[in-house]
Amino acid sequence: FMQPWKCTDVVSVGGVAVRPGDAIVGDQDGVVVVPAKVADKVYSIAHGREEIEEIIKEELIKNPGPPGIYYPFMSGKIQVDSPLGKLLATKGITPENSNQFEGSADW
Repeated sequence: FMQPWKCTDVVSVGGVAVRPGDAIVGDQDGVVVVPAKVADKVYSIAHGREEIEEIIKEELIKNPGPPGIYYPFMSGKIQVDSPLGKLLATKGITPENSNQFEGSADW
């Protein structure tokens, strides 16, 4: 049984600094440290992407084809006139209500 030497201090994990309040997020693709000061914004972006992924999956089940028509998000943000932008518009997701589009992204 070990006692901690310090609490609420910066630690290094795999060469990455982890500070008190930082979020550590992992999935099958890897692990990332999200600094506390940007965690809410990162969550918002990631949650938006998860919603979009579900729409793409539903579309590909209904209309099988290469998923590449919806990818990649070259700039990290969706172009309104791209196949993905057009698909999202049919679901009511537009630059006016999503932070995922070119020109409307707040990141």
